Amino acid sequence: MRVFLFMPLFLIGSSGLSEDKNDSCAHTPTAFNCVEFIRNYDGDTLTVNIPDVHPLLGSRISVRVFGVDSPEKRGTKPCERDRARDAQKLTSSLLKKAKRVDLRNIQRDKYFRVLAEVWADDISIADALIKNGLAYPYSGGTKFTEVDWCRMANASTKK
Repeated sequence: MRVFLFMPLFLIGSSGLSEDKNDSCAHTPTAFNCVEFIRNYDGDTLTVNIPDVHPLLGSRISVRVFGVDSPEKRGTKPCERDRARDAQKLTSSLLKKAKRVDLRNIQRDKYFRVLAEVWADDISIADALIKNGLAYPYSGGTKFTEVDWCRMANASTKK
C-alpha cells in the first residue's frame, strides 16, 4: 500500500526565510527586514510589527537593542532621567524618519527577550546612541559598576 503525502504549493519553496543578503524585505534566519516601528520605551527598547510573520509572534514585539545600555527613565538621578529622555528622542527620531528598519543578528537575551541590532536605513541605533553619549557598550553580562550618567552628560557637552 502506498501513501501519498500532498503538500500545499504555498508551503513549498517559500518559507519567508532567505539566506540572500540583498535589498529585498525577505527575512533570513538571522534578520527580520522591513519591520514596522511602532514606538520605543527608551533608548534601547522598542516595539515593532514584523511583516509576514504570524501576529502571535510578529505583532507588537518588544525588541532590545543589541550591544548597548542606555539610561533608565526611572533612574534615581534627574540627569539620568534627562539623558533617558534624550536617548528615547534620538531613537524615536531615527526610526520614525527611516524608510527602512531592519533587525539584524536576532537572538534572545539572558531574560529571553528579543535582542537585535537595529538599523534605521544605514544607521545603527546602537552606534548613534554611543556617539551621542546616550549609551555605553554592553554585552549583556553582569553590570559591575553603576554608570554616572551625569558625568557622561557633562563630558558629551564639552566636546
